[in-house]
Amino acid sequence: MASMFSRRASTAALAALVVVVTTACGGGGGDSGAQAPGPAASAAPPVASGSTPIARMFVAGDSLADVGTFGLKATVQNAANPAAGYPVYPELVAAALGTGSQCNFFANDGGSTFTTQAGCTNFAVGGTQVVNPITRGGSALPLSLEHQLEEAVAANGGAWRAGDLIVVDAGANDAAGLADAFLDARGGGAEAAVLAALLAQQLDASTIAVAFRQSDGEAVAAGLYMQRLAGTYWTTVKANTLDKGATRVALLNVPDITLTPRLRSMVADLAAAEGPAEATAFQAALRQWIVGFNTELARLAAGESRVVVVPYFEDFSAQGTNPAAFGLTNASDDACPPGDFPVCTDAALDASPPVAGLAPGWWRTWSYSDEFHPSPRGHELLAATVLRALAQAGWR
Repeated sequence: MASMFSRRASTAALAALVVVVTTACGGGGGDSGAQAPGPAASAAPPVASGSTPIARMFVAGDSLADVGTFGLKATVQNAANPAAGYPVYPELVAAALGTGSQCNFFANDGGSTFTTQAGCTNFAVGGTQVVNPITRGGSALPLSLEHQLEEAVAANGGAWRAGDLIVVDAGANDAAGLADAFLDARGGGAEAAVLAALLAQQLDASTIAVAFRQSDGEAVAAGLYMQRLAGTYWTTVKANTLDKGATRVALLNVPDITLTPRLRSMVADLAAAEGPAEATAFQAALRQWIVGFNTELARLAAGESRVVVVPYFEDFSAQGTNPAAFGLTNASDDACPPGDFPVCTDAALDASPPVAGLAPGWWRTWSYSDEFHPSPRGHELLAATVLRALAQAGWR
């Protein structure tokens, strides 16, 4: 199995999905095209009480939150203590809340089979998407957010307790996969079919057809896709948390991935190939798709006292705009050399700084480990964002 930290995994899977969509849709299957519903009203929703402190913390999501499904974390590795590594944001949040250490519920040795570890409360898996393509196992594997949350509920007897906090992050991998497919489709042919297959995971055939008739049809359809994806995100989380008695749910919105080294590189390559105007337009479009997702998520969660939307997009963007204010010396480049995370250790980085004269520990003030994931400092900042959101909600 390819590394689940690879941003190209979902696009490759969607190439296989083209045949499935063409066969199954018959030109008209899929979603109805109706707008995602808002939060459903209930007679007397449970309200998180200050008298019931947070006692347990459960996590679902992607590589940002994964504490070791594949034997490591998606950040700089600790050469002196590889097993413990550097803490990622859920571990820092759990430590601040006093809910105990985090361990990964799912485990994978690089093959296609996941095993489970009873008693662990972190269900996050690197590579997870809100909508995991059926060619990657769909909702049958923990690469699906829905699968993780269903397993979390089942592991707790089918319901949540008053002292439980559920933290969820997802959507960035979906956005990255969409960006890949969108750019690849510019050449037409088979790659255009891959984009159509991706869009068909959330949009019906008529919606896609209407969007494609516009001059910037692919971009319009991509924006609609991300809005619909926010509805799927909300529905998935609600069904497995609020509808199961949860009183505290923290949902991270999607950060502006155009600021990551990976997307910066894609934009630079596009500028070199097709000119700065095309590159700027793509970057602005992707950012707007993400804003559309976050706006829809905020709308769906509005007025729901049991949910906090963590403003990751806003804080992440602020860090990119003014890194020094957050103790950062670099918010644009990746610290790790090309390759998988096992080789990106603190010792290796200290031994081979990217610029001569950098003191040992230089990577501690960089935002990024590799081209798409936070450094240990990035995780500290994200944990602070989560904790501040919990405090503003009166949950700590």
